[in-house]
Amino acid sequence: MESEQALARGEHLLAMIEAHEHKDLVGPAAEEARRRLELFGEQAGFQGKVIVDQRRLERLMKRGDPAVYPDKYVTCVHTDATALCRQRRDTRAQLRPDLGSCQPLACPNVALTADNRTALRAETTRLDAELVARPALPPLMARLLQGRRDEIAMFLARHPQEHS
Repeated sequence: MESEQALARGEHLLAMIEAHEHKDLVGPAAEEARRRLELFGEQAGFQGKVIVDQRRLERLMKRGDPAVYPDKYVTCVHTDATALCRQRRDTRAQLRPDLGSCQPLACPNVALTADNRTALRAETTRLDAELVARPALPPLMARLLQGRRDEIAMFLARHPQEHS
């Protein structure tokens, strides 16, 4: 299963490189993500073509995994020493992030794609709707949701989408 996840991640990363989406990342780890993905593309011999040979992609991921993990709310540019999430060992005895315990608003390993920013904005919209819903939320729950909404909004404001 981990091997299949690595292949799917590799395909996703190569597609990001092909579409030059890696150049539009923002956030604390955006520059590191761009560097790693440029190197990954070079190792792939990337010249505007997607690797369709599964064995070649397997070799590339084993040899030059950039440790970039795309997800809904965040793209993790994993660095063991600075990761705030719990970490798991994969089959090659390397640490990898546990995106289920990700702390994207505080972690220095975060980079954001346009889709990540859209998902975070949608989360603030959802929280706004919950905060005005009737019947009103209990005061403690309302404060917690308002705090979460404000944290997300401030995070997005600190990392505006740059245009290349």
